[in-house]
Amino acid sequence: MLFAIFSSIYAEQQPNTNIFLAIIYNLWPIFFLPIGLAIACGININLEKRSGNYKGALSNNIPLPKLLFSKIISMVIYQCISSVLVIIVAIVGSLLINKELPIIPQVIFATVLITIASLPLIPFSLTLGQYVGAIITTLISLVGSFGSVFIALKSYFWVLPWGSMLRVPAETMGIHPNGTSMENFDLVPDFYTLAITMIVSIIYFVVLSWFSILLFKRKRSV
Repeated sequence: MLFAIFSSIYAEQQPNTNIFLAIIYNLWPIFFLPIGLAIACGININLEKRSGNYKGALSNNIPLPKLLFSKIISMVIYQCISSVLVIIVAIVGSLLINKELPIIPQVIFATVLITIASLPLIPFSLTLGQYVGAIITTLISLVGSFGSVFIALKSYFWVLPWGSMLRVPAETMGIHPNGTSMENFDLVPDFYTLAITMIVSIIYFVVLSWFSILLFKRKRSV
């Protein structure tokens, strides 16, 4: 956020371009969101391991699949809270830095869609973190995120969750995955593309959650 403020103050402002919003909605899905989810999931796993590595749950006859499902839901809630904070920062920052009120429905719409598109990263990070740790999980997520810059505007952007996360700002706010403003951007987004993004993201989230719970159950039963 501080980088966005600094850049928007000293960067050359283009007509009808809110540089502050462009930086926020480029860096958030491509960098801070994947890192934040990976670290949060890693902390969650490490805390559980330090407290007995699920022995407490097993001794109290708590089903491990339900325990992991509760972790996924709690991470979804935390992500929703952080998304609300992003909306507040985007609106207040635009007022303070650019001296203008952004299109609030557009900001909310883009943030909500990015949040939904990021949901598959929660079970992905929780599962991967169980085996390789938070650092490797974060690096893998960053590779997927930066690699998705090259497919985010392609027709097959949806094959990776990171591609969907980067496609949303392009469709809703005219922010290119490389951080620049898109030419000939239409304020009316491509709802067909956004529908594909949301449907695929929800399917990925459900499938990865089911797979992570199944894998977790088998691992603990060994």
